[in-house]
Amino acid sequence: MIVCDTRERKNECILKYFEENEIPYIQKKLDVGDYMDSERMDVSIDRKRNLGELVKNMLSHDKIRFWKEIRRASRAGIRLIVLCEHGEGYKRMEDVSKYKDRHSKASGRSLMNEMQRAKIAYGVEFLFCDRVSAGRRILELLSQ
Repeated sequence: MIVCDTRERKNECILKYFEENEIPYIQKKLDVGDYMDSERMDVSIDRKRNLGELVKNMLSHDKIRFWKEIRRASRAGIRLIVLCEHGEGYKRMEDVSKYKDRHSKASGRSLMNEMQRAKIAYGVEFLFCDRVSAGRRILELLSQ
């Protein structure tokens, strides 16, 4: 059964995918990430709607909260996967260097550097998909 964090916002498309495919899920507060498998709580998917959300989480004044979550996952032995629904030519971390955020002065290069820092220091994985395939991708990642 998939556990969905109650604080996850704008996830109707993912819940709809679960329902259409008869994937059982419950909504419950998670300490790390947004989605976990109730049978295997050592992997967590933290979904980001786009790279703009990732910029806010990793490079803004609010970054402390996200880095605490990363450290919490590491201490608990949880493999944290950040799944960014940006799509549009972003397939790997190196593609992030070309990103330009119109709401922030942060560069794609600085975001990519922070992502690499999280990967090296805490083992955080950053993966990309489009919005339509997010539900399917979450299931695939939780079943690995």
